[in-house]
Amino acid sequence: MFGSDVLEVAIGVIFVYLLLSLVCTALNEGIASLLDKRSGNLFEGIKNLLNDPQFTGLAQQLYNHGLIAGTSQYAADPDKATRKPSYMSPANFSLALLDILGARGIIANKYGDLLASAEKADDDYQEACKAAAKAPRDTAILAAQAQAKAASDQAHTALETAVTQAKTAWEQARQAADGAPEDTNLAVLATNAQKDAGIGDAALRMLDARRIAVDCTRKPKDTALLMKASTTLKEALGFVRGFAAEYPDPLKNIQEGLNKLPDGDSKETLLVLIDKTRREVASVEHQAEAFRRNLEGWFNGAMERVGGWYKRWTQRVLLGLAIILVAVSNADTIMLIEWLSKDNDLRTSLAAAAQEAVKASAPSNSGTADLQQVLRTTKNIELPVGWSLERDDPRYFKFLEFEWSLHYARWVFYKIFGLMVSVLAVSLGAPFWFDTLSKFVNVRSSGTPPGETRKSAPQPAS
Repeated sequence: MFGSDVLEVAIGVIFVYLLLSLVCTALNEGIASLLDKRSGNLFEGIKNLLNDPQFTGLAQQLYNHGLIAGTSQYAADPDKATRKPSYMSPANFSLALLDILGARGIIANKYGDLLASAEKADDDYQEACKAAAKAPRDTAILAAQAQAKAASDQAHTALETAVTQAKTAWEQARQAADGAPEDTNLAVLATNAQKDAGIGDAALRMLDARRIAVDCTRKPKDTALLMKASTTLKEALGFVRGFAAEYPDPLKNIQEGLNKLPDGDSKETLLVLIDKTRREVASVEHQAEAFRRNLEGWFNGAMERVGGWYKRWTQRVLLGLAIILVAVSNADTIMLIEWLSKDNDLRTSLAAAAQEAVKASAPSNSGTADLQQVLRTTKNIELPVGWSLERDDPRYFKFLEFEWSLHYARWVFYKIFGLMVSVLAVSLGAPFWFDTLSKFVNVRSSGTPPGETRKSAPQPAS
């Protein structure tokens, strides 16, 4: 009988831990949702993965790609600010990145140097603007800002000039081909000139999308600007996508695009993945699919680290919430053990409620408990938590009787110790305590009922 009482005391204490852990978990989820913590962690993880801390390069283009932007909340509502997705599938990541890298590879063949120079000039100008904002009266910094602005405009003009020349060449080639329809060489030249002009136009749109994205970082709530950045990038990718079939070696094309990117971990990693793909798959027509799988593996590895960021943040928040909740509810472990050891009715009621909660939660709900479900099992039970002003109540708020004595110091020590034990226990999380409670309840359910010697013992003859 003594062993049964001890087991019920343990079940009661664990049940209180579970209830408080569920409250902390619900509050934590509310805080995470309010702060967009999951989407924020994913956003930082993608920027880190693609070496784009300023969100003006590959990460920005990835988020504006239709496969990713389409999964964002309010993506179809132009009147509301789009919320970044909290989850990104490996397939969407790899397909979107392949599309972007493939487009940059096609552009790189003719306009890669001009586009790279313009992008670098824009980055230099942004850095100069930040420096000027920190020292608005420094004439040397202001002069450097003006010089960076002129270099950025010059690089953009150089790309525009090259595209204008390509369009002029296309118009001349088209007129020559129309004047001699029987000359196939002129027709081929006109087609190639048209392709060069189209790719140049795509390069300009890609640069414009990047510049709009930079403006978006300063005005994150400007929905019209966000929509324009996404639309401009989609137009650029759409122009280039039509020429993809003319490049039979997709990995070579992607590698040429990567070579025009700024040096960094992402560029190096992607080039290594290309080499790895070529070693694994000799057939050119199957290399793109193999490279996509390697991209997914790279992404999954990075997301494990991002998940670790979120888990560590959650643990810190749970600990803070546990401190507050345990102190407010007076969920003192020592008090709980003493109270449940003396109160048979409360002990039995808590053990029965715990058994009902476990039975209702598993296995239909994937073996986890729900806060409302647990609360329903305790609706007719006065939980042994909270503070009381009644002297005879175990929960009496004795701090009101401050008077230094050995007895009072002993009470304070055990109260603080009991609360600290509860804080550490509650911070372990609801899944841990639900699993522990399930095991204790199963042991109690399989035990020998009062009045029996053993379940397997033979019954006396009648």
